[in-house]
Amino acid sequence: MALLDKKASPVSEVLQLRQQGLTDDIIVDELSQQGYNQQQISDAIAQADQSAPSAPESYSTMQPEMRSPQPSYQEDMGNIYERMEEIAESMIDAKWDDLIGEVKKIIEWKNKNEEKQNKLQNDVDKLKEDFKMLHEAVLGKLEDYDTRMRDVGTELKAVGKVFKDVIPTFVENVKELSSVKDDLKKRHSHK
Repeated sequence: MALLDKKASPVSEVLQLRQQGLTDDIIVDELSQQGYNQQQISDAIAQADQSAPSAPESYSTMQPEMRSPQPSYQEDMGNIYERMEEIAESMIDAKWDDLIGEVKKIIEWKNKNEEKQNKLQNDVDKLKEDFKMLHEAVLGKLEDYDTRMRDVGTELKAVGKVFKDVIPTFVENVKELSSVKDDLKKRHSHK
């Protein structure tokens, strides 16, 4: 008969669980696990709310007759702690999965940035090589122009030397031609 009373009204369990500091949601879960239906649990919480000021007295008067069919206090605490442990583990698992997802995103971002960095490094290395080749080509052209200019300078010196040797002779020949012309004019004009 005591077992039927327990199943009929879990008010004492509600009061006991509240004394342990549990919220109504956890109490509902706990009583559901003990086999109470939602209607019984709701009624018990409502009765516990009404008898809250006198809860210690009603609890102490109901405790002796309800204690015998109930599981022991340590069993209740063990069940509550197991339930709390399950809830905590499920919350940790959910947060862990979220963390792993975020870490994977960070790893993907890091890999993309490393690829970009490697590509940029390759581009910079290629630019350095191209610049080196351009520099060598420009230096080669400058050396070629320098050689050509030296050749031109040498040729100009040779032409200058030739002119130096030829001009005095040329000037004398022009003077002789001029005097021959003047002589011819004079002879023609005397005739």
